[in-house]
Amino acid sequence: MLKRRIGSRPWGTLMVSAALAVGSIVALPAATLATPADSSDAAAEKAAAEIQAARDRANAAADAAFAAESALDALDIEVTNIEIELADLEARSGSLQSGVEEVAVQRFVSGGGGGIPLLSGLDGPSAQAQADVLIEIVSDTSQSTLDEYDALSKELADKRRSLERAKEKQAQAIKDNEEARAKALAEVERLKKIEAQRLKDEKVRKILEAARLKAQAEAMAQAGNVSGSILNTGAGNTGARRSGAGFYDNGVYVDGSILCPVAGSAGFGDTWGAPRSGGRRHQGVDMMSSMGTPLVAVVSGDMSISDRGGIAGRAVFLRGSNGNNYFYAHLSAFEGGSRYVEQGDIIGYVGDTGNARGTPHLHFEIHPGRGSPVNPYPSVRAAC
Repeated sequence: MLKRRIGSRPWGTLMVSAALAVGSIVALPAATLATPADSSDAAAEKAAAEIQAARDRANAAADAAFAAESALDALDIEVTNIEIELADLEARSGSLQSGVEEVAVQRFVSGGGGGIPLLSGLDGPSAQAQADVLIEIVSDTSQSTLDEYDALSKELADKRRSLERAKEKQAQAIKDNEEARAKALAEVERLKKIEAQRLKDEKVRKILEAARLKAQAEAMAQAGNVSGSILNTGAGNTGARRSGAGFYDNGVYVDGSILCPVAGSAGFGDTWGAPRSGGRRHQGVDMMSSMGTPLVAVVSGDMSISDRGGIAGRAVFLRGSNGNNYFYAHLSAFEGGSRYVEQGDIIGYVGDTGNARGTPHLHFEIHPGRGSPVNPYPSVRAAC
């Protein structure tokens, strides 16, 4: 297979290749957008603003979709935990059941608490006193068993009602998740069509790249407030090489050396730490894009592919030459095999393998210094 590289290709060629990879382009009504052929500064500014507005909508929709997914996962976890607790209560109730039955039989035989037949007929005050003590002990034990069983029965009823309510919320969350996902995918497709038309104009690309560079500079200067200071200039990878080391400031990590991992239109939000099925926490950024959108090496380094399935599906591990590790998951296909890659080389394509079925997106992680993952959102937002 011929080696493919975005970093060394002209922007126009990149956009044509990306469009062919993700599907045919549908023209938008001319009345709603500036004419690409009109290269005046005003037209370019308007086209850039239209692209940015579309990117903002795609990002907001993707953020809402992944938030709905997190809410559903949280409810799945809640339902599972309630079911476990309910099973434990039912087991305890079953073990108490025999004791309650014995108490019932005992009270029936003793005539409703008037004594215990086996102790009747004892002669002498001393023997009768001993019998009274035994009767008191048995009665106290019986009442304790009944009280415990009664309390457990009430707890069981409450837990069953809790499970019923949680399942109702879960059913609604499933519907909300499906609606949010459909809306996000539609916004990404809309963004793709707008970018395919408007990014043909070099002036538009320069305006957007200038905004991205300005935003990245602000991020580097104010990493402590990175989430509030970065303008998301959206997807669309120019392939230009980038330099700069990642750094921490007030717990925020910014990797200034990376390219945008998605070489095409995408929507994404900050999903770091969101609940996931199985009690996990999300440790990456999810970037929703069309099935088959090219993915590139964010830095040069050694790339390893994995097709073992599991929750990640088809995945790529990139051991960056800058000392960091990067992880890509849910790919639909790989571009080539395990090898050394240059920054900008195409390494695979957006998919929905693993546990991403029905939601084509890239799960992307950054591991500074080859250690534990950090929130990649500030870095990706500055790079894309």
